[in-house]
Formats: sequence, C-alpha cells, structure tokens
Amino acid sequence: MTRPISSVSLPTAVPASARVRSPLPAPVPLELPSLHTPGAAGGPRLSIAVLDAGGRLQDRGAVAALGWSAGDRLLITLVQTSVVIHRGADGVFVMPRKPYVCLPATVRRACGVEAGARMLLVADAEHDVLVVHPEPAVQAMLRAFHASLATTEEAS
Repeated sequence: MTRPISSVSLPTAVPASARVRSPLPAPVPLELPSLHTPGAAGGPRLSIAVLDAGGRLQDRGAVAALGWSAGDRLLITLVQTSVVIHRGADGVFVMPRKPYVCLPATVRRACGVEAGARMLLVADAEHDVLVVHPEPAVQAMLRAFHASLATTEEAS
C-alpha cells in the first residue's frame, strides 16, 4: 500500500540577505617561472607521458630529473588547461612510494583528459616545478608557433 505524498512547506518570502551573495575575490594570477631554453645546459627536461586510468603520468624520468621522492608534498595548480606542480611543505598531495605524479580526478576533468591521453611534461629542476600540458594545449602552442613562422617568412 502506498501513502500519499505530504506537501512541502515553502517560506512565503526569502530574506534579501539570503538572496544576495557577496562577490568572490578576483583570482590571484599564478606567477609562473620563466623557462630556460630547452636543450640548453640546465634547461628543462621535456618528455611525453601517457595518462593511465588512475591519473598517473607514466614517466618517472621527469620526477627523477626534479629529484622528487616518496613522501614529498606537492602543490597542484590548474592554469587554464595546463597543470603546474611543485613541492611545498603545505602541499595537499603526497608523492607515492613509486615516484609517479598523479593528477587528481578533478584536475583531469578540468583539463579535459582521460586515460590514454598524451601529455607534454616540462620538468624544470632550477625552479623545482613540473608543468603538464594536455595535447590540445600543445596543439594550440604549435599552431601559434607555426603562424609566427609564416608571419616572419612574409616579412622577409
């Protein structure tokens, strides 16, 4: 036997204080370190890594180049669709026993990447930072670079 659904009681009016939200503070831009010329002595290490279903980037070489080890605390920040990771005592994430970098599910969703995605890793040991670019970001960079080549060639 079913019972009738009881009616829901709604307030007659919502107070103005409950309707008005205070504005959120403007986001603070993240200061990204400038990178050395790739391939130069002391420059960043570039590699391509595949993202597995658990969010691990399958490249331990980038982590080794940075000198990161198990137990290091990591700060993971999303900048547009790229990810900036660096060590910090206040880091929320911890480097696992096997030194892989893992991207949290919320970060993967925000980047628009899924298992099997290829990511460009830029490991800059001087700044102790790993920058992870998803393939669409790399393609956009390449399009801009190729367009600048065409512009430079036309000016010659």
